[in-house]
Amino acid sequence: MTVPRDTLWALEPHTAAKHQILRKYLDAWFPILAANNKKIVYVDGFAGPGRYAGGEPGSPVIAMESAQTHRAHLSKELVFLFIEERTDRADHLDAEIAKLGLPSHFKVRVERGRFADKLERILDEIDGDRSQIAPVFALIDPFGFSGIPYTLIQRLLSMDRCEVLITFMVDSINRWLEHPDANIRAHIVETFGTDAAISIAAGAGDRATALRNLYHRQLNKAAHFVRYFEMRDRESRPVYYLFFASNNSLGHLRMKEAMWKVDPLGDFTFSDSTDPNQQILFSSPSAEPLAADLVSKFRGAGEITVKRVEAYVQDDTPYLRKHMGEALGQLESSGRLKVAEMKTDGKKRRTRSYPNEALVSFL
Repeated sequence: MTVPRDTLWALEPHTAAKHQILRKYLDAWFPILAANNKKIVYVDGFAGPGRYAGGEPGSPVIAMESAQTHRAHLSKELVFLFIEERTDRADHLDAEIAKLGLPSHFKVRVERGRFADKLERILDEIDGDRSQIAPVFALIDPFGFSGIPYTLIQRLLSMDRCEVLITFMVDSINRWLEHPDANIRAHIVETFGTDAAISIAAGAGDRATALRNLYHRQLNKAAHFVRYFEMRDRESRPVYYLFFASNNSLGHLRMKEAMWKVDPLGDFTFSDSTDPNQQILFSSPSAEPLAADLVSKFRGAGEITVKRVEAYVQDDTPYLRKHMGEALGQLESSGRLKVAEMKTDGKKRRTRSYPNEALVSFL
């Protein structure tokens, strides 16, 4: 990706798709959290000017518009923290915010400066007032790889009810991996939180894959749920990865739902490749890989509830419940799944249905 130099720049197709994911996720995230919390915090780490050259909304405007859509149900305080290093873009964002006519309980701050410096100060403020802990969603969307230290991401994820969506520019890291400048190598180590990233340069195999997997492992030290989505071009070349990290099962599910709702745009498609043995193309999904995975996971477990199967599908795979139903149907039709006639609630199970109370055995 070419780093834009002007205040505004053209919206690229892969960014438009990423923004669709963001909007659909926030459409679910805001009302759920507002129901049980006095305050919600949204952080945009590389906020930009708020609009693109063609007038399309940037991520800050998308976030505020999403919140406004639900404002009848969002009476609690919503805090928007937009961090932008360039003054011209921050000024443009301020002007865009002024046009929106936000309600009084929307608290908006545009911070001018480096993401890492500003976020560290914000986290210090939060740590200093433990009574004001609020759910946080942070979009971390840099053009390159410097300025997003792993220690800061780790600190963010250590907070209760915090989730992050990170653009991981693996191509850029891979290109600079063997650069002689010690400062650049230090930035790479800082991004990963380990010097193991540098040693990948001397290893065999696909370096980009090794870098991606290392970052996955590092995030997994801070978050129970880590899922990465691969953005590809028509030649099937990875453009970058979107890493989602959370310690909340429901947040993980909502992000998966958002991904499944986004249609491929232009020259780009999405896949979930978190599990190399179960890579999913969102444009052409098949339930067969999930069916095979469920047999491998639960064969020999005896009779179990569908609820247990659903928990596995929700927390440990890219799939949703509807895909689980398709997979179970395929397995039952092919004789690889036995379904008990009676459910755990004492009622008879309806043919070809898989409610949570149904009892199944994988063969």
